[in-house]
Amino acid sequence: MFVKPKSAFDKYVSAAVRKERMAQRVSQATLAYGIGVSDGFISQVESPKSPSKYNLNHINEIAKFLGCSPRDFLPEQPL
Repeated sequence: MFVKPKSAFDKYVSAAVRKERMAQRVSQATLAYGIGVSDGFISQVESPKSPSKYNLNHINEIAKFLGCSPRDFLPEQPL
């Protein structure tokens, strides 16, 4: 079974979320609990080798939980 790798956009988003999460000293488990997913999911999304990625609802919930805008996790220009 072929698994499609993450796009540059997906990598950007997961890196931006990770950067903000770490800046606020929020663990993967705490973020996962706060947005209603498993901590394993957060770990998979942050792993470049996993095809798991955030959807728009995840990004919105993460922004609410971290107290920022969903735009903070998106690139200024298309990738």
